[in-house]
Amino acid sequence: MNFAAPRIRDGALAAIAMAVAVTVAGCAPSRSSTAPAAPASSLPISLTSSSLCQMVPKLDRLVVRRVDELAQNHFTFSFPAEVTVTATRRVQVAARALCALPKMPTGVFACPADFGIVYHLSFFAGRRSFPDVTVRPAGCQQVGGLGVTRWVARSPQFWRAIGLAIGLAHPSSQTFRGSGPLGS
Repeated sequence: MNFAAPRIRDGALAAIAMAVAVTVAGCAPSRSSTAPAAPASSLPISLTSSSLCQMVPKLDRLVVRRVDELAQNHFTFSFPAEVTVTATRRVQVAARALCALPKMPTGVFACPADFGIVYHLSFFAGRRSFPDVTVRPAGCQQVGGLGVTRWVARSPQFWRAIGLAIGLAHPSSQTFRGSGPLGS
């Protein structure tokens, strides 16, 4: 008898490899920047992450950067990878939405696949800057950089607030997850 190994389509094999890589890598955000270093005299003064929520009334600028940790997924989005918001009211609405998120629950629970999309939100109050807040729109939907880890999964209004702040017409959580070859 001749037994042939089952054939796996390239797309299915890539999806399996990606799932293994995401599982092994966990949900730890990474930060990379290709921007040139600013002269020391123009660098903003950095504040602590815990002070962001206390400083909401003074916030006047927000930079939202999307990082695709698994670029081989070829996700597409309806807005640019970096957006700067200078309308004070919209910046403050975005910050309030972040600060209103609940803490990440403890215990064991299952999360959907995390395809490596991470948003870095940088807030400023004049020349003062705050550590980046990282938001993962898929997987466990964790928010880091505000002291305790927060959770987006049960707060769909969060994505609407962030989307409106960056000027999107009808934002939802799907807007920030993007669309890709796996039909997400």
